[in-house]
Amino acid sequence: MIMKISANNLSYIAKKVKNIPRKLRREISRIPPIQAMKEQAYQKALNNHAQLLPELDAQGLSIVKALREEGTCIIPIEDLQLSSTKMMMDTAFALADKLRVLDPKLSKGDSCEMGSTPEDLREFSEILLWALEPKLLNIIENYIGLPILYQGFAMRRSVADAQHTGVRRWHIDWEDRRIIKVIIYLNDVIPGGGAYNYISRQLTPEAIKKLNYYNLGYVSDEEMASAVPRQNWTACLAPKGSVVISDTSSVFHRAQPPTHYERYSITFCYTSTMPQVIWNGRKISQEQWEIIDRNTNQRQKKCLHKKRLDQFI
Repeated sequence: MIMKISANNLSYIAKKVKNIPRKLRREISRIPPIQAMKEQAYQKALNNHAQLLPELDAQGLSIVKALREEGTCIIPIEDLQLSSTKMMMDTAFALADKLRVLDPKLSKGDSCEMGSTPEDLREFSEILLWALEPKLLNIIENYIGLPILYQGFAMRRSVADAQHTGVRRWHIDWEDRRIIKVIIYLNDVIPGGGAYNYISRQLTPEAIKKLNYYNLGYVSDEEMASAVPRQNWTACLAPKGSVVISDTSSVFHRAQPPTHYERYSITFCYTSTMPQVIWNGRKISQEQWEIIDRNTNQRQKKCLHKKRLDQFI
């Protein structure tokens, strides 16, 4: 029998759980009574928000349908028809140029990422305004089914060293029930160039069972091949300016190790407003905030976590 609990009790439990280290929090959430309570609260929240979801055009409906059925879709960025795309891409290409001159030997793990200096850790208004474009938020909110939180962006240069480390190994993200990653390629991604790989939404549940993937972590190519034949692995090969939209909590995925060509990309992350984990937000200057404040509505501002609004520099 599923125990019913009040909204106040759920709020109390949520606050206590947030203070627990991530790994332990993940294990606690798998305890059957806790799972049942969380599922009860989740389904109630989905039902309550269903009538508040924004309307979508034909393209938005097509993207949401692909996410529900396949878990991932690829489109040219121009097809999104977002007014701030050019400004965002100009800034993204400039940041990619900064990464291009970094010595990979000085990076951590398998890639160079923006974040090595205080300058890198600031927000960029051109990027943030694109991430908060109403049409994009409408699509993501309809898929997630709840009010959404923009977690931030990451710039990445994936070095062509063929190393299977970190997120280059198969995994599923666990930070929320549904997690949308929007990955924009900043160069042509061809074979040997580190494409985003995924296992379809239809095949992932069976792979979880075969791999006994309940403690999460990373899975090697050999292990994945024992659960899902390699011919069923999907590589998102696409030209510069392509957008990969994926629910990384619902599909096995990885950044395929580049062997011949580096990959440059910018990734945006969105969750519900009550995820298990919240990224450390980039700092927003007062000048940048004035730009953002003038060019966004209240709904867009609500997609920013309060901590991001309290750390002006």
